[in-house]
Amino acid sequence: MRLILSLMLVSWVLAFPAKSRADYPVLRVSYAGRSLALTTAEIAAMPHQDVSAMDAHEKQRHTYSGVPVRTLLAQAGAPFGEKLRGPGMRLAVVARSKDGYGVVFALTEFDEAFNDRTILLVDKQDGQALVPGQGPIRLVVPGDKRPARWLRMLTSLEILSVGDAPAH
Repeated sequence: MRLILSLMLVSWVLAFPAKSRADYPVLRVSYAGRSLALTTAEIAAMPHQDVSAMDAHEKQRHTYSGVPVRTLLAQAGAPFGEKLRGPGMRLAVVARSKDGYGVVFALTEFDEAFNDRTILLVDKQDGQALVPGQGPIRLVVPGDKRPARWLRMLTSLEILSVGDAPAH
């Protein structure tokens, strides 16, 4: 009887293969009640850009490959271009990591009408997947003099309004 149950369990496990790590969401992007949950496979399938930048911690230049964060924020419904005005000027992007670290950006930092740089959601460094402790995804912010917003182990991007205008 035990053998039969063991064989049944093995056949059941084989019939339903475990999901690979790439099948689980690693990033949540949210704005105004809309939320996206993206897997590493989905991120890897998106159009990538490369940027060469100095890693201030290592004092070494690397080539990073990733998806412009603007693309992900737009998919969540963030206003860009002509739509980014008025109350939209108070929108901030809070980026959080697996270890609890968080940083804030003005939404305008991701808009081509306000800024020439491209902030990337990176999944590769020098052509290789990010090492544990860095990834599976991270932010690279070219042009920042200090790497404090180069967030490792990124887990979420949330767009929030930074308060109401004061009453006069």
